[in-house]
Amino acid sequence: MKSLNKFFITLGLVASLGLTSCVDDLDNPVIDPNDMTPDVFAEDPKGYMDRVLAECYQSLATSGYNGPGSSIISGGDAGANSFTRAVFVCNELTTDEFAWKQFGDAGQYELATMQFAADNGVMYTTYSRIYTCIALCNEFIRTVDNGKFYLTEDLLPLAEEYKRQVKVLRGLCYFYAIDMFGNAGYQDETMPAGTAPEQWKRADLYNKVVGDLEALSAEWGDSYEEPSYGYVGKECCDALLAKFYLNAEVFCGVPAYDKCWEISQKIIAHHQGAGFNGSGLAQSYKALFGANNDEYMAQGGRENEIIWGIPQDGMSLQNYGGTTFYIAAGSSTSTPGLDMTNAVTNLNASWTCMNARQQLSEKFEWDDAGYSVDARAELWMTKKDGANIENTAITNFADGYVPVKYTNYAYDEWGNIDEANTPDASNAFADADWSVIRLAEIYLSAAEASILGGVGDRATALEYVNYVRERAWMEPWTLAELTADNILDERSRELYGENVRRTDLVRHGKYAGGNYNWNWKGNVANGGAATPEHMNLFPIPSTVISFQGYEQNPGY
Repeated sequence: MKSLNKFFITLGLVASLGLTSCVDDLDNPVIDPNDMTPDVFAEDPKGYMDRVLAECYQSLATSGYNGPGSSIISGGDAGANSFTRAVFVCNELTTDEFAWKQFGDAGQYELATMQFAADNGVMYTTYSRIYTCIALCNEFIRTVDNGKFYLTEDLLPLAEEYKRQVKVLRGLCYFYAIDMFGNAGYQDETMPAGTAPEQWKRADLYNKVVGDLEALSAEWGDSYEEPSYGYVGKECCDALLAKFYLNAEVFCGVPAYDKCWEISQKIIAHHQGAGFNGSGLAQSYKALFGANNDEYMAQGGRENEIIWGIPQDGMSLQNYGGTTFYIAAGSSTSTPGLDMTNAVTNLNASWTCMNARQQLSEKFEWDDAGYSVDARAELWMTKKDGANIENTAITNFADGYVPVKYTNYAYDEWGNIDEANTPDASNAFADADWSVIRLAEIYLSAAEASILGGVGDRATALEYVNYVRERAWMEPWTLAELTADNILDERSRELYGENVRRTDLVRHGKYAGGNYNWNWKGNVANGGAATPEHMNLFPIPSTVISFQGYEQNPGY
C-alpha cells in the first residue's frame, strides 16, 4: 500500500474558508483572502501553507474534500465533475477510442456521438472544473505574495518552490482549456480575487502560458531533481511544455516541433540507462496501471516512467473519478456472456458503461480466438470472452471489446500479480494512480515532431518508437514505416485512455470533418459520418457566455 505524504491527505482548509467555485457563478470563483482570519495562519505559517498547497493538488485528485460524494463545484453529480473524469469524457468519449453505453446520463450521448452544443451540461462541468482549479492555484500564489501566511524569512524559499509547483498545476489546466475551448478565459494571481477571467485569443493564451512555463523551467535550473511523491517539479514542467510544443501549430498557428524535439531530448536523456533496454521505460506495460504504480513515479523505487501522476488511494483519496471511474465504467457483472467479476479488475465496482469502439480495437492485431500478442491489450475482454468487436448496438455492453488497462492488482516489475501487496477485492475505490504524462508519450512525441516537423534525426526517432513497440512485444518498425498515420495509430495503442486522443486527432486533421470517421461519429452507427469542421473546438458553454459576455467559438 502506498504511503501518501501526510499533508497531501488534506483537512479541507480551503473549503472551510469558502474558497470554492460554483458552476452557477463562475464570475466569482474565490473569496478574497482579506475576508479570512489571518491570525489563524499566524499560528502555524508553514502548516497552513502546506495545507492550502495540498488543496491545489487535491483539486486534481478528488471531486471534493469531504469524501467521494463531495465536490468543490456545486451542481450535478460529484463524481462526474472530478478533474480527471471531466477531462476524460471530453477528450476520449468524443473520439474513436471509447463508446459510452449508459445514455440516460445527460449530455453523454451528445458527446459520444459528436453532436455536442453550447448547452451541453457535461462540457460545462469540465469547463467549470478547469477554472475552479485555476482559481485555487491563483489564490494560493496570491496569498503567499500578499504575506497572508505570515511566513518567516527562513520559509520564503519554500514558499517560492510551492509557487512554482502551483504554476505548473495551473499550466496543465490551461493546456486543457486552450486545447478544448480555444478562446477561453485567462486569470492569474495578479488580478484581484473575485474578478472574472478575461477572454483571450487562443494564440495569446498559448504564448502567455508557455512563456510562464518556460520561465519556471529556467528558474528551476538545469537538473531534474525528483520531487516528493505526488508533487510536480521541473521535469513535469518540461513534459507539459513538450505537449504544448507538439500542438503549437494548432494552438497558435506557429509550429514548434523543434522545441518539442529539443526538450524531449533532455527528458529522455535523464531516464536513459535503466528499465527496458536502458530506455527508462518500465519493463512491463501492465504494471504501470496497477494498484502499486506509484512505484513508477518520482521517489517510487522503480523506473519513474510516470513523469506526472495524480495520486489515487482507495482508502484516503476516494473518488468516483480517476482510475476508479476508468475501471468501474469499463466493467460489467450483469452482461450475459461477459461477466467481469472481481477476478478481472480486483475492484468491487462495476458500472457497465464504457467499452472500446471498433476502430480502437482494430488498431491491435487479434487472432481468430480473440487474443493479441500486443502487451497493451493483454487484459482486454474480447471475442474469447463473449464480446463482439463491433459496437454498432451502442447500448449493449457486449457489443464492443472491453479495453481493460487500469486494475486494482499490484504487480511486480515483470507484470506478474503481487498477491502480498494487492488490495482487498472488496474495495470499491482504486489505488492505481492516474497517469498524466509518461516517458512513453515523450518518446512518441519526439518521434512525431521529427516526422511532422522534419526536425531531429529520423534514425533516433525510429529508435524511440521501437523502444515503445518492443516493450509491448511488437515487431520494430523500419524507417519506411515512420509515417504520420502510423505514429498516430501507435499513440492510440500506447496511450489510449490517457486523455490525448482528441488532441492527437485534431493535430492530424482527423477529428472533425470527414477525413476519418468512426462508429457513431455524427450519430451514424456503422462507420460514422463527417461532422462540421468547426467542431475541432468545443463551444464555450452557454452559461459561461451568459455570465461572462464572451464571444462564442465560430459555428456554434
